[in-house]
Amino acid sequence: PGLGAALPAVCGASLYGSGTATRRYLRNRPLWTEMSGSRTDIRKQIRADLHLLTPWLGLVCALFALLFYIASTSNIHEASLWKATGKLLWKNASVRPPLLVVIIVAGWAWVVRICRASAMNLELVLGGAVQAPAATCHAAVVLFSILLIFHMVHIIASEAPGLTWRPWLVCNLLLHVAFLMFGILPLRTFHSESRLSLARALWDSLIAPLAPVTFWHVIVADYLTSLAKAMSDFQLTFCISAHIFRHDRSMRGTGYVRSTQLWDDYHEHCADTVTNALMLALPFWLRLMQCLKVYSVTREQKNLWNALKYSTAFPLVYAGYLRRHSPGEWHDHFFIACAVVQSTYTFIWDVLMDWGLPQRCNAAKGDARPRLCGYTLREPLLVTRSKGVYFLLCAFNLTLRFAWTLSVFGRVPGRGVGMFFFEVIEILRRTVWAVFRIEWEVITKVHNSSQEAKLLTSGDSEGSEEMKDIED
Repeated sequence: PGLGAALPAVCGASLYGSGTATRRYLRNRPLWTEMSGSRTDIRKQIRADLHLLTPWLGLVCALFALLFYIASTSNIHEASLWKATGKLLWKNASVRPPLLVVIIVAGWAWVVRICRASAMNLELVLGGAVQAPAATCHAAVVLFSILLIFHMVHIIASEAPGLTWRPWLVCNLLLHVAFLMFGILPLRTFHSESRLSLARALWDSLIAPLAPVTFWHVIVADYLTSLAKAMSDFQLTFCISAHIFRHDRSMRGTGYVRSTQLWDDYHEHCADTVTNALMLALPFWLRLMQCLKVYSVTREQKNLWNALKYSTAFPLVYAGYLRRHSPGEWHDHFFIACAVVQSTYTFIWDVLMDWGLPQRCNAAKGDARPRLCGYTLREPLLVTRSKGVYFLLCAFNLTLRFAWTLSVFGRVPGRGVGMFFFEVIEILRRTVWAVFRIEWEVITKVHNSSQEAKLLTSGDSEGSEEMKDIED
């Protein structure tokens, strides 16, 4: 009882401290500045970042403690820490998408931090100001705190006897709505510049090819392809929820059936639909439209090959639909063949085009670097000078591109914690991909341009000297 009374007080104090720290941070340091200046200035900026994040992290810990205390003393919820965490974070499609958004936001903070440490000009390649990593981490922690608060409400509400408004389901649906409203509301609060920039990029991606396509649009749309399963989860959540509420209206007065039981009853019906398959394919369609838009402007053939790469997702989605709709050996083989083609194509494109790692050796100019079949690792390397890291990067990307084999041939389940595992490792792969995709964009747009400018300047000087000699 003493712990139960203390934990809400700790949560309240942490929430108050978090809000106070955020307001102080906003007054004293703009969220768009980066670490610069002397070592003393950098230490002050790091201290300000820690003062911003520490209260929010304390709030997260307090909320976790309160949630598990309630679950451990409840007669309804699971007393096991693992089962309680699973129910809150990954058990079914209704709880995973908001958590995946939090992971992506935190991962983007890491991407910006690595790119800044590598002296990349993010503003030039992304087309605008880039939010500081500390501010992005702050956004991720705030969103995660909101997620925990919604779960705490449903756990506390479900303890009350006689409730029939399904707190677990309603709170999960409201959490989706809250995250959506946080993203699109035109309010000058909660990192409005970066938030609205993301919302505009998402809208432009949805209406592609009617909107312009910049490198920022490409990054955002590629992240959407990594959230394809989350889009399917989103459709699944609202389809099952509609059936549950319809069941409540039709069976009113006949007894209460738990939401988890109804969820399992309607899961197969909603998963085995054309709408679910279309939601799974939607991010790849949007990216395909972007490629065709760029081709219509530049007429570069590589954009058609890129469009073909995203087209390989559609047979895979169709094969997965057939595999669920009418299981059979032929459909299993069809699915595996489509998955192998799609994973192989995308892996090769990552290495050759998105990262530009292989570079043809020029023996005529005395290029003595180690090479394989006339190719070597490109120069320059901005993220790290260690070539081994880039080879490990390729192995890492190849392994995660073929992680689906763990579900088809291994024992990783395709639902619950297994699906959460696949969604998280895909976001992890995309986060690492983004660092080296930005590196290659900086090399092609900034480094190569500066080298060409130097050559042109050098050529102009030599030409002037020749003209001077002729005049003399």
